[in-house]
Amino acid sequence: MTTDLRGWLEGFVRETGFLARYPYYAHVIASLEPVIDPSVPAMGVSLHGVPGHGGRYYLHVNVDALLRAPQFLRGILLHEVHHVVLGHLAHPKYFVHEQRDLMQIAQETSANEHIDEPLPDPVVWQHFERFGLRAGQSTLERYDRLCKARAEGAVIAPKPGTKLVDDHDWRDRDAPPAGGVGETRAVITKARDAGHEDAERAPEKARRIAGRTPDELLLELAGTSDTPEIYVDWRDALRNFVAHARAPLPTWSRPSRRFPTRIGVVPGRTHRLRPALRPTILVAIDTSMSMSEGELAEIARQLRPMSELARIVVAECDVEVARVYPFRGAIDRVKGRGGTDLRPALEPSFLRKHGADGVVYFTDGQGPHPEREPHVPVLWMLTKPGDFACPWGMRARLTRRA
Repeated sequence: MTTDLRGWLEGFVRETGFLARYPYYAHVIASLEPVIDPSVPAMGVSLHGVPGHGGRYYLHVNVDALLRAPQFLRGILLHEVHHVVLGHLAHPKYFVHEQRDLMQIAQETSANEHIDEPLPDPVVWQHFERFGLRAGQSTLERYDRLCKARAEGAVIAPKPGTKLVDDHDWRDRDAPPAGGVGETRAVITKARDAGHEDAERAPEKARRIAGRTPDELLLELAGTSDTPEIYVDWRDALRNFVAHARAPLPTWSRPSRRFPTRIGVVPGRTHRLRPALRPTILVAIDTSMSMSEGELAEIARQLRPMSELARIVVAECDVEVARVYPFRGAIDRVKGRGGTDLRPALEPSFLRKHGADGVVYFTDGQGPHPEREPHVPVLWMLTKPGDFACPWGMRARLTRRA
């Protein structure tokens, strides 16, 4: 019966336009294990520890309820995906011991945000606007504002006539399953890689999940309630970034060579939009920084083996792009020349002109950044400690010697 349920779910995703409109969501759903469960209102998700594997997500489906109200199927699927990718079932920061009903409201409003499809009388943040809830807030920020309002004497409860889209059976647990965050990150990473090509063909809004890019979701799951940032060894980050640009991806748009008859069940493989056997990586260097010749030489040494896998173009920029040249094994001496503006080197027209498949940006991060994320992945190589305001892109710290 579970096999039939999976086939029905995959058929819905494939044949109703769901994949085209919600590419990343479709690939998250593909990582969930569907089970028939008449005890849930319509759908629900659960996370269970699996010895030696960290954890496994299950999608609980009340088939009869969905058959009675099929107009809600899309919206409920999006809602369940939001619970998964936002880490509601996996991250310890959501397992509070006090005010659990307020955490449930905060989670439900976050899971219902960014859904344009019909939902059955959902709990939404607008119902709690008088308590300080606003669009785009994180789940924890909403929880904190609701707690503050209750401490000041406010009576907080869901609006009459609304109800939870699903049961939050994880609400009463004291802690998430061991390995849950790792499993959540694995689900998002797999959806990001497998859905990249489908997302490139979709409208701009469809390239996000719960209002965020997959990389932003991964960053949010990296830490605790502090500002979500992840810093890794910059040499490893650089190698992984170039490898990611070249990696073949699974795709539902072509049959598998090994299983040509299992169309729609086993994905084929393809490369990114460019035949990315040798992608073009734009290495932008913020020339307002004071970088020594030794540091530039070290960067060049790390780029040399990368240049065998990718075409590397160097761009020097401060408040504008001053010089662009192909990497030939060395980086010319650059000198600080004033202010910093991170936007010119990330302009869509500039990236298209140089055919960039990805950008590695060496900067102190002190200048204005583009409000909208470019259409290519960006790795920020930050040269100074401290906060970096840009909310998107991968990042690493450039370790500088004394």
